[in-house]
Amino acid sequence: MNFFSLIASAVNRFFNKEHHKPAISQEMQTQCELWHDIYMNQGAWLKNSEITSLRLPTAITSELSRLVFSESEITTETRPYQAIMDDFMNRLEDEFEIALAFGGMMCKPYLSHGKIFIDLIRADCFLPVAFNGKTVTSAVFVSKKTVGNVYFTLLEYHEFHAENQTHTIRNKVCKSLNPNYIGMECGFDEVPEWAGLVPEIVFQNIEKPLFAYFRVPCTNDIDLDSPLGVSVYARAVDLIRQADEQWARIEWEYESKETALDVSIDMLRNGNLPKRKMRIYRQYDVDSQNENFYNIFSPEIRDSAQFNYFNRILQRIEFNCGLAYGTLSDPQTVEKTAEEIKTSKQRSYMQVSAIQKNLESAIHNLFYAVSVYAKIGGISTENAEITCTWGDSVLEDIDKEFQRRLQMVSAGILTKEKFIAWYFHCDEKQAGNYIPQSDTLFRGP
Repeated sequence: MNFFSLIASAVNRFFNKEHHKPAISQEMQTQCELWHDIYMNQGAWLKNSEITSLRLPTAITSELSRLVFSESEITTETRPYQAIMDDFMNRLEDEFEIALAFGGMMCKPYLSHGKIFIDLIRADCFLPVAFNGKTVTSAVFVSKKTVGNVYFTLLEYHEFHAENQTHTIRNKVCKSLNPNYIGMECGFDEVPEWAGLVPEIVFQNIEKPLFAYFRVPCTNDIDLDSPLGVSVYARAVDLIRQADEQWARIEWEYESKETALDVSIDMLRNGNLPKRKMRIYRQYDVDSQNENFYNIFSPEIRDSAQFNYFNRILQRIEFNCGLAYGTLSDPQTVEKTAEEIKTSKQRSYMQVSAIQKNLESAIHNLFYAVSVYAKIGGISTENAEITCTWGDSVLEDIDKEFQRRLQMVSAGILTKEKFIAWYFHCDEKQAGNYIPQSDTLFRGP
């Protein structure tokens, strides 16, 4: 039984949800497991010991994650929330590539001992239960603890009702001697960290779910009705397999063409064959006086065609994952006309911008929930005002753009304030503070 089926069964048992089914299709479950396996370097084709993984899923997700945050600045001017934001962003940047690999991530705040914490929950650690459009409204979150040889599982059932503006949280703790099973229900106090939990709590006057779901902005062509996202490399799984297999062929091409000698056995000292990865060749019935008493085995390596095919696979992976050519493939083989470079960068820019847009929406939803807990815990009565600024260096050369805008200021067709605001990612009022009284930098000759 896979994770989703296991949790759905537990929901039926412990939350009295008869005939309940997870809001995720069987095919979607299968694909989620596949994305997880190849990210963890456990693709089915890697069971062949002759194939070495190139770790392309990791390369794809880490590069996209880097581009998303390379020039980001996410802040709040509401002081009580700044420390929460800083801690959240530090952990998010560390774990964001996992969200891109698995299709999304849940962010769930909670109140503990007068402080607000935020859980980042992988796509394989929660079960969507209900949704409205593309918004997840109910979900079960799973946490695990091990005490001695006993395995404990916390099930948090979150259910949001827009009609009566309530958000209900129900908690159950189960224990088992087998890590692959949920087991039987037990008391909260059996796990010290969960001792303060209550079986059920209902929040009133809630406008949004008290969790936020970041969804990878790719069309879910596996299940069109699902609110869940798909991996950024979902459309390149077969190509990733082909790349690993082709790399194995290239390795074999070099290994199989290692120089060796065909010699008579009486030419070897004591008849012993020297060990060179067992690739020494020998001939037994050769006259040692013959002028051809040995032959050198050193055939030409056919690497050009092999690498060309390999590079073409990488370029298809880049295209299917929304990356610019040359990110994974050999940049020396990329066509260098201005229009082709612009088109390639534009693809990467659009992909990163779409991810940033969805992430920004998730952050706003998350800090709505943080504000609710802050009011309940007496931390703040204010709502968190979030500002997200994203750079555009994916598409533009910043140095060239700086010089271009500086020339526009010198020519009098762009104001100094707009130039400073663009460079420092601030508004024009703040930009005025950067301009010195004697601003010779912007004066013409």
